[in-house]
Amino acid sequence: MRIFVGLLMALLFSMCTSPKQKGEGLPVLNVADALDAALPDTFTWNSIAKNVRMIPLKTKHVMGGSLNVKYFSDDLIIVYDLSTRSVFVFDGEGREKVVFSHYGQGPKEYLYVTAINYQEKDSLIMLYDNGKKKLFRFDLQGRFVDARPADTGGIILRIDSEGNMSSINKKGKALVSLWDNNLQLKGEYLPFDTLYDDQQKISTQMLSGKTNNCDAFKLLPVYSDTVYSITKEGVEPFCALDRGGYKCSADDLKDMQKVMFSSDYLCGEQLYSVSSYFCYFTQAIGVMELWDMRSGELVAWNKRDFEGPEHELVWGFRYVFPSGYEIRPFTFDYISKDRGIFIRQADECLDDVEGLTADDNPVLVVLEF
Repeated sequence: MRIFVGLLMALLFSMCTSPKQKGEGLPVLNVADALDAALPDTFTWNSIAKNVRMIPLKTKHVMGGSLNVKYFSDDLIIVYDLSTRSVFVFDGEGREKVVFSHYGQGPKEYLYVTAINYQEKDSLIMLYDNGKKKLFRFDLQGRFVDARPADTGGIILRIDSEGNMSSINKKGKALVSLWDNNLQLKGEYLPFDTLYDDQQKISTQMLSGKTNNCDAFKLLPVYSDTVYSITKEGVEPFCALDRGGYKCSADDLKDMQKVMFSSDYLCGEQLYSVSSYFCYFTQAIGVMELWDMRSGELVAWNKRDFEGPEHELVWGFRYVFPSGYEIRPFTFDYISKDRGIFIRQADECLDDVEGLTADDNPVLVVLEF
């Protein structure tokens, strides 16, 4: 009987897939040693961009200050305004097609949106509401189509253009779950340590490094040195980071507040990849690193600083407009392997976009790599 139970437990556990780990042919980036690199501030995004376009967003509606591009193609652009919970749909030239907001408690309304994308096959806009635990779908005129229950047990942070979803979990057997476009569980990945208690699982969810590359979500589990790429096909190692003595132990995860606000740990990092480059930055220590994945070399480094009489935050790598005006975006507002987009206020682009006025809506600065 004991043998049977043991075999059954082994079978159940094997359903949680554990991908390859650090050292199995992955590029290794020594992010810990680079924390004090202090490279000269010479890098600009212009130096690696093959092409740059500026797309003024033309709408009669006021756009707030908390915007994110959720979908971008040559024919369609979808922007979500977190401040008003509004969805803006534009054509490829930035001309408004429709604007809608269905925020509220009603059955056709959403509350706490954590992921948005465009389902290309059915021409539907998908929004996942992590408050109501439902996947809402609207047509391109902003009309309600349906709302399907989807309580994944975690936070849905990505929906791909086919409707497949990935969640980062704080309970259950594994950190990552994948769901198909019929909301059926496809697989669970990166199993939690079987000795973890509830707090350690919550800490793992909250303190793991993340980014929302639209083509593949990147995840750096707080207990691991391996960055994983999450797609509809599963979870695969992308690269490895050497965090040295800054990595959290299992015991550290029992006290999330201590770890979260301490410069003794590298955790809760933000990451993204574009072209052959990988960007890594940590809030607690305030350092941003850009690595060339082909050579494994650190090509740019920046440390958080405050300048001027108003102590303006200076953090990020430079982009220089054709007019010579410089910005230091903290991160991209949309990122994929071959494209990065900044959203900038109109008054920053007056000398670079003909006919633009300071009162116009924001401009998309589209860098193609």
